[in-house]
Amino acid sequence: MADPIGGMWLALKYDAEPFGGLAVKSQLGSRRSSSHHNLYSIETYPENMRPADTAAAHLQFHLRHEPTSLELLARVFAKTGPGFVQEWINSAPTGQYARRASFLFEFVTGQTLVPPVDLGGNYVPALDASFQVTASPDRMSNVSRWRVRDNMPGNRFFCPFIPLSSQLKTASEMDVSAGYGELVQEFGESMLARAAVWLTNRESKASFTIEGEEHQLDRIQRFSHVLATRTGQGTVPLTDTDLAELQRNILGDVTITEHFGLRLSPVFVGEYTMRYENVVHYLAPPADDVADMLEGLKIFLDRTEGQSPVMRSAVAAFGFVYIHPLSDGNGRVHRFLINDVLRRDGAIPDQIILPISATIIGGPTSRRNYDQILDRVSKPLM
Repeated sequence: MADPIGGMWLALKYDAEPFGGLAVKSQLGSRRSSSHHNLYSIETYPENMRPADTAAAHLQFHLRHEPTSLELLARVFAKTGPGFVQEWINSAPTGQYARRASFLFEFVTGQTLVPPVDLGGNYVPALDASFQVTASPDRMSNVSRWRVRDNMPGNRFFCPFIPLSSQLKTASEMDVSAGYGELVQEFGESMLARAAVWLTNRESKASFTIEGEEHQLDRIQRFSHVLATRTGQGTVPLTDTDLAELQRNILGDVTITEHFGLRLSPVFVGEYTMRYENVVHYLAPPADDVADMLEGLKIFLDRTEGQSPVMRSAVAAFGFVYIHPLSDGNGRVHRFLINDVLRRDGAIPDQIILPISATIIGGPTSRRNYDQILDRVSKPLM
């Protein structure tokens, strides 16, 4: 970009561009314009929008005009330390962007700033809900320290960043419950109940096919039972105890897994080539971070309650597989969570299991698209 501003200026200035890139890249040009690309958009502003050549000015532009990238902020603050944010809030103790920046600095770093004695102003949301997914209004809390409304959709260890693109809005508005209602009207409850049993078994077999274990009939039957009896029941399986029980139910006692529940060692996703070379596609977060990250995912589901079930189920599933908290069975739990969250949100009735795994392996295009979604995070990270 010829003349970047906002988040892109910060990314280049401090060598801090997020692994997945920025959702919005802003620059200066002759006139105001927007251009949309596959994974990001470019916003062009006229010269009179140029921020001062300081970190505070460009951070204010980022907070005001762009989705707030927490990864960007974490990487910038790691380079700058607290200095410029502390100076900013000292000089503008009632400014909403200085107060938001101070709150976000403490959120992403775990470090503490010193609020000025004359801090004031109306409460403002930490994140702009017109740009990205935030906590639901009834799940926000006031932070008097900065006079900021905490609407973060997670904790500092795992806080999903979901820009509100037109594609996301379209997908999030998908009414799964209405679609099922149309099927009931066309085919009747009894036929759909029989189909549900077949779909549950098919989903179980397809899930093991994805993992290359399609011939292990006892495991397939066991997972089918888990899908039928565990989906939407109890608490969302995101704690060590719940995951240990779910993992044991899925894998059975006869397994190479030596420890059920949260893993105690590193884990990676990879494959062997024809030359017996081990290719690593994704290295999961350290085992010591897993519990805190799962708590962040749990907070996300709590704070976004009432929002799109499709969005929530997707974030729960892909967040889980990103954290990769188990030594074995992550993929199956990842796909289980889609149905689990949809059931809890009332998007699908009790007896229905959507064939997520079967859809993934339904054709070469589906599997390729699924792999590409995973690669969008894993390739830049690796």
